[in-house]
Amino acid sequence: MTEHRSVLPLTKQRAFATIQIVAKAVLAGEPALTYSELARRLGMSKVNGQGLTSYLNEAAALCAEHGLPNVSVLVVSKDSLDRGMPMPSEGSFSDGFYASTGLARDDIPAEQARVRTFDWRTVRTLQLD
Repeated sequence: MTEHRSVLPLTKQRAFATIQIVAKAVLAGEPALTYSELARRLGMSKVNGQGLTSYLNEAAALCAEHGLPNVSVLVVSKDSLDRGMPMPSEGSFSDGFYASTGLARDDIPAEQARVRTFDWRTVRTLQLD
């Protein structure tokens, strides 16, 4: 049984766009996206990455509903990307779990690999052809 979420239209739109943006980045060979880069690609006025939580949470939920790898794990802090070990921000974790997904910190690299190896072109609604 699917849990019903009350989500604003803008949040749904930006969550779907987040999935498209991350999928395109993966297809282009990008290892991950920083929060500020995602905000910029979403066309947000504040490109410091603030305000992305609801979009990332909804993107994670949409991925789960459709049996897709969770794209939100590839939206990471700039310092972790610069170190070559991309991880969501420390604020995304609560008691060692990534809040938007319930994944444990140790599970993030495996989920990132799933996102990177998935053939996103097979998801017709993303229109990535």
